[in-house]
Amino acid sequence: MAKALTKRSVQQQKELRISNTFVPSFWEQVDGRLASVKRIKRRLEALRKDAKVDSVQKEMLCQRAVFLALQIETVEQRAAQGEVVNSGQYCQSCNALLGLLRHLGLNSASSAKRLSLKDYAASQGGDD
Repeated sequence: MAKALTKRSVQQQKELRISNTFVPSFWEQVDGRLASVKRIKRRLEALRKDAKVDSVQKEMLCQRAVFLALQIETVEQRAAQGEVVNSGQYCQSCNALLGLLRHLGLNSASSAKRLSLKDYAASQGGDD
């Protein structure tokens, strides 16, 4: 029994190690023939357009937002299939995504179109 615990802890230590060398990898280098990559790139392009990306910084935020959205969607699918998910991580991911979208200015477009209660009532023919 002690050997099994030792093997498990050694395996966990191996999984936690960080490589000493950094090899950059960019979206442009990913095999674009895969359906999942095509979908990610379409989402990224749509977000770039909606956020009116005009800087490297906004581009970085868009890439992170698409990645987080994909992670969130994956967790949601796993939960729907009955898997146990970490609700704390899920909540943090959602909040991080919301923060990125706010920094990209995507919350202001929806709030600009929102009617006040008085304007809504007037549009529905209600009395003041």
